[in-house]
Amino acid sequence: MPGRDRAARVQRAMAKAAVSVLGSLALGCVPMRHTIDPYDSDPVQARLLEARASAKCASGRTDGSLPSYGFTTDGCTLWSDGVWRECCIEHDMAYWCGGSEMARAEADGRLRECVASAGHPTAAAWMYYGTRLGGSPMSPFSWRWGYGWNWPYRYDPSPGITQHEIVR
Repeated sequence: MPGRDRAARVQRAMAKAAVSVLGSLALGCVPMRHTIDPYDSDPVQARLLEARASAKCASGRTDGSLPSYGFTTDGCTLWSDGVWRECCIEHDMAYWCGGSEMARAEADGRLRECVASAGHPTAAAWMYYGTRLGGSPMSPFSWRWGYGWNWPYRYDPSPGITQHEIVR
C-alpha cells in the first residue's frame, strides 16, 4: 500500500504546516509594547498606565486574576487617535483584560458612548461596529477581546452562569 503511506505522510506534513502557521499567528497576536506617546518612550508613564490597567482588570474579574501578558495600548486600533484617544485606551484596558461576552458588549458600548460624547457620533458608530465585528476573542489578531491572555482565548463565563450552561 505505498499510495496510502504517501497519502498519510502528505497529510501529516500538511497538519504540521497548519500547526506551524497557527502557532506563528498565536505568537504574533499579543502586542508586546506600547505604540503611542508617551507610553512608548516614557517608561514611568508606561508603568503608571500598566498599573492602572492591572488594578481595573483585577477589580473587574471575579477571581481577581490578571492576563498572562502585560498591558499594552496602540490607542485607537486601525483608527485615528483623535480627541477620543483616552476612550480608546480605556477600551484597550477592557480588551486586554477580557472577560465574559457581556463584558465585551459593555466595553464596546462604553467606547461608543465616550466617542459620541466627544462630539463625534458618526465615528462612534463606525468604531462600535468595527469592534463588534473584528474583536472576537477567537481571532488571532492583536486587537481581539482578551489579547492579554494566550490565544486562543474564549469568553469567561458570565457571572451567575455555570460552566455547563455555556456549552454550545
